[in-house]
Amino acid sequence: MSTPSPHLTANFMRMKAVAEARTVLAGLQRIAAVSHPMVGGAALAATAFANVPGMSDIYNNWESIHSRLDNTIKALLNNLATKNADGWIAADRDAFVDAVERFQQAVESLRGYIKTIAGLVDDLGSAYRSYWTALAEVLAVLVAMVTLALAMLATPFAPKGYLLLQTLGAWGASMIAGLTGMLAKGIVGVTAGMSVMLGGKAMIQLYHLAPTGEARVDFTKAEIDARNVPSFQDPPTPGQLPQYGNFEWLAPRRDQPAPYQP
Repeated sequence: MSTPSPHLTANFMRMKAVAEARTVLAGLQRIAAVSHPMVGGAALAATAFANVPGMSDIYNNWESIHSRLDNTIKALLNNLATKNADGWIAADRDAFVDAVERFQQAVESLRGYIKTIAGLVDDLGSAYRSYWTALAEVLAVLVAMVTLALAMLATPFAPKGYLLLQTLGAWGASMIAGLTGMLAKGIVGVTAGMSVMLGGKAMIQLYHLAPTGEARVDFTKAEIDARNVPSFQDPPTPGQLPQYGNFEWLAPRRDQPAPYQP
């Protein structure tokens, strides 16, 4: 028995999620056709129709980036730190290790940033999924009760059936309004957190990059002190020391044959 590909399965789940939301919305609109108070509720629910499967794709993409930065980058940095241990001059080795460590710290900060973004997107998608699930439950109650009310219209209890239809419409509209209000609050909370993560703090700091006070530098009058810097000379030939004086040469140990002693 063949196993369906993940791509086909993902497409099926996306189409199913969209179809479920459309089915719920169509059901609410049918209820509104026989119960006028539900017209506003159905219109309000239509404003919450979102690309929930797309949010799931975005979440998975961010999680994939987070995972790759965890394993791939760590392996690469480990190779850089261990496989290049020989052939260094002076303190270059220590400087290189320090640079690798600082780069790894920056990558870890980036991973945390990406993880937070993925969580915010997932929370947003979960809010919409919960909303449409709750609406489906409301629709199920309305369908059962509206069917009963419509049946009463063909009996001597028609006035009560009509009153029941209006009551059900008002109840359904109030439930949709409450659920939509909760969804709106959730979206505001998620988007507020996302705006802070994606640029709120950074945009504020962007306008205060220039140092002030004693730290302020007038770059039009800045000078470079090169008095203690060696003057330029032609590079040495391969295997020879640089030509400027007072240079302390430190090199890795190299095993060479001892001079011939007759």
